[in-house]
Amino acid sequence: MRFSFRAVPALAIGGLVAAVLVPQVSAGTPTTTAMTTEGSESVNLSLLPGAVASAKSQRTTAPALTYAPANATDVFVHNGWTSNYASVGNGYDPTQDWFQVKLATPSPVYEVFTRWTSPAKPSEYELQVSTDADCQTWTTVAHVVNPADKDSQVIDHQDPVTCVRMQALATTSTVGYTINEFELWSGPKPPPTVGQIIPVPVKQTPGTGQPWQLTNTSRIVVSSSALTATAEVLAGYLRPATGFVLPVVTGSPTAADIALSTGSVAGLPADKTAEGYSLTVSSGGAKIVAPQAHGLFNGFASLRQLLPAAINAQTEGTGPWTVQPITVLDYPRYEHRGLQLDPARNFMTVAEIRSMIDQLAALKGDKLHLHLSDSQSWRLEIKGYPALDGTGCNGAACIAGFYTQEDFKGLVKYAADRFIEIVPELEGPAHATAAVRSLGGVAVMGCQGQTQTDRFCTNPLDPASERALAFWRDAIAQLSAISPAPIIHIGGDEAIGMPHEDYKWWIGQMEKIVNANGKQMMGWNPALEGYAPGSTSINHYWSDYTGGGPPLIKPEWFNQHRPVITTPEWNAYLDFGYDGSPGRTPRTELDKAYGWDPEWVYEKYRSVWAQPAYGGPKAEDIIGIEAPIWGEQMRGLATNEYMVFPRLAGILEKAWSPKVLTQDYDSYVQRLSVAGPRWAFANVNYGSIAQVNWTPESMGTVTRFGVDRTVTNAPLGRLAAGSIPPGEVTASIDWGDGSAAETAPIAGRDYVTSQRQGRSLMTVSGSHTYPADGTYHGTVTYTRQAQTWVVPFVATGVPACTTMLSGTHNGPLNITSGVACFDGATVSGPVTVAAGAGLYAGGSEFRGPVTASGAGNVLICGTTVSGPVSVTGRTRVWLGNPAGECAPSTIKGPVALQNNTGSTIVSGNRISGPLACSGNNPAPTDAGQPNSVSGPKSGQCAKL
Repeated sequence: MRFSFRAVPALAIGGLVAAVLVPQVSAGTPTTTAMTTEGSESVNLSLLPGAVASAKSQRTTAPALTYAPANATDVFVHNGWTSNYASVGNGYDPTQDWFQVKLATPSPVYEVFTRWTSPAKPSEYELQVSTDADCQTWTTVAHVVNPADKDSQVIDHQDPVTCVRMQALATTSTVGYTINEFELWSGPKPPPTVGQIIPVPVKQTPGTGQPWQLTNTSRIVVSSSALTATAEVLAGYLRPATGFVLPVVTGSPTAADIALSTGSVAGLPADKTAEGYSLTVSSGGAKIVAPQAHGLFNGFASLRQLLPAAINAQTEGTGPWTVQPITVLDYPRYEHRGLQLDPARNFMTVAEIRSMIDQLAALKGDKLHLHLSDSQSWRLEIKGYPALDGTGCNGAACIAGFYTQEDFKGLVKYAADRFIEIVPELEGPAHATAAVRSLGGVAVMGCQGQTQTDRFCTNPLDPASERALAFWRDAIAQLSAISPAPIIHIGGDEAIGMPHEDYKWWIGQMEKIVNANGKQMMGWNPALEGYAPGSTSINHYWSDYTGGGPPLIKPEWFNQHRPVITTPEWNAYLDFGYDGSPGRTPRTELDKAYGWDPEWVYEKYRSVWAQPAYGGPKAEDIIGIEAPIWGEQMRGLATNEYMVFPRLAGILEKAWSPKVLTQDYDSYVQRLSVAGPRWAFANVNYGSIAQVNWTPESMGTVTRFGVDRTVTNAPLGRLAAGSIPPGEVTASIDWGDGSAAETAPIAGRDYVTSQRQGRSLMTVSGSHTYPADGTYHGTVTYTRQAQTWVVPFVATGVPACTTMLSGTHNGPLNITSGVACFDGATVSGPVTVAAGAGLYAGGSEFRGPVTASGAGNVLICGTTVSGPVSVTGRTRVWLGNPAGECAPSTIKGPVALQNNTGSTIVSGNRISGPLACSGNNPAPTDAGQPNSVSGPKSGQCAKL
């Protein structure tokens, strides 16, 4: 046989299965629909336009809308309808209350699902249906005693009904009851969506048949050369772990390829074409279609999540890289899906921010908000103001640092290549100590008599205000010139103690400056109080915080229908501690970071829901969600990663996925369990909290040894098991060469909440010298109690490919650098390999001579050469090598091997001309398989 690229992962191809005891979670079906026995979709009739919820009574405690009947059918499980127990006299009589839904159109009802608030629920109730137009006559279809909190009743009522009522009969509570969800299903209620993709897609359907496999022959095939740059970015995410070249080409895709094409997508709403996509995976290939390139990027992010978790590693693994058949239709709920980093308090390097950009892109985030100035420091170069150098921390023990404008432009480009906009923020008028000091201090930038050091002057009658605004005109103009994003954030929060009218004047001046530079302004509330009437400036809503003073929030904040980004402090602030870790309070545990909806924002300082209490943020005005991590307590990338992951995944799911699919916390946790291994293989310091049963995944490595056949402290096996302490696991290595297995230590950090440290990969490394040149298949066995993971690895002398060639190449071919790998290729002219470059051919045909001189590898396996082969001074030479899984070749001409300094193997080949070998050290060997040579054999090859 020829050398099989697919048999040895060391040659940048798929290989052995990394066996784990816990299988990957299969993709589920959306919770919005299910298939009935007749094959039609089951729908929640309570959600159809025209359906109306009503009740006999309603709790009247202000604000009344908090307890309205419609809240029980809005798919948000954390609000609901509550009965008016206070209206029933001395003791609560549940028979006086009922809840019902009138359907938009009379329809059969198969199943009724109710989610109760425990213990405030009936101990006994009836489900009743009415078929008359005004819902006056009722028939009991179910009698329920002691319902579960998640209460499902199959009534299978075939005749169309007009209304469905829940009539309470008894309760153990004296304070009434609450229905959080009341769903009426035309067929069986679908199970919660699990699957492997976060954010959960709009629709995903498992396919049938054999899985698709990414191999060393796979390509990224684009429908237009205009997609090449994006495809190169995407291929860059897959190349390190696979070792595959993955060339980006145009043309017709094969079964091994990933096809990216722009075009229309059936079922994609007209207003979602910018980012929507379809993904189809089968044994015939992986195909992503989207109207625009951003959608292709999003589809590729989903495909990455369907591959083994090790695809996220930066070191080569053994594979196989397979995906089960599936079809996905997907598009975002909101256009703004963001993370805010705070390098102003503690600096983050360009490399650290790039790492966060990659992880944000993997979760389909599209905005990175950078808080570039605060009282601690000013981090962005503003030409003409050299004192703003980012080196000071104003006495605080923070990490100093500074972005030049070139640094910032580089970050913008890196993010844009991943379809992420950087939204820059320069903070004012408060939170400004660093800037005020650098620009001359309070005496220059503060109002007359001002004592606070953290603010610019906002008095329009004070000359200091004009001096401050002159600086901001320069700063915003320079920022606008290097920031292509349409938004500039000006901060504006916590200006405690400033005269309110002066503050509003300042915000209005900033809006004029930002608009004059062609940008849209965004500010934290209450900055919108200073926005000009009718302006398009964005309300960045976080909290009604006034330093303990009277409430500032008012309906006027929302009545102008300004675009709103919701960033609720109660749920989305990622510097708040969780699971026992350090951090601000109140703590934001995993369920709290997921158990909210932007249409129902909780005001923690007022203990009310903002929408019913203050009329907003209004659902129709919300353009997105953002999660900030403030930097006072952050120190470097690892600390930020721990606080951001896993909680950001759920927040971005709220921003991307349909509301109906983001209300079941248990199914979210199951989806999250397969995300943990992805973070582990990417070396992300995520919080491996006990609330999630993290799915174990493993993968072996490809280790490449030199001419001495020795590997030294080489990583061999990797196990991601976020729920298992490394100290509970043992490991052994079988080197695959017949030597005795040996125990091996496991390297991996454990979960330590006090240090903000998550569990890492459990990596097994070892040192070994192999008896001969070749390719070896070993295993690392991890053991924990009754659990065992057998992880295959490969050790080989075969080089990694840097260029992959197939098809027909006319004329001479010069290989000047890297390792050129030929798989099924035909070359019509001479092939010349320069010193330092390498040649590796499998199943190919060279119709001219092959000449290689100088250091490097030459491996010719299962290949026909129609001319002389001359190899001189190389490091490793294989013409066939069964031990290395390199099939014999046919050489239709003389072979000359001279002065090669490494392993030289000539084994099992058919050679039509003389075979001459001299000066090779060590001498060539036939590895026990003689060659068939038509001409004379001479020198060191006389007996081969």
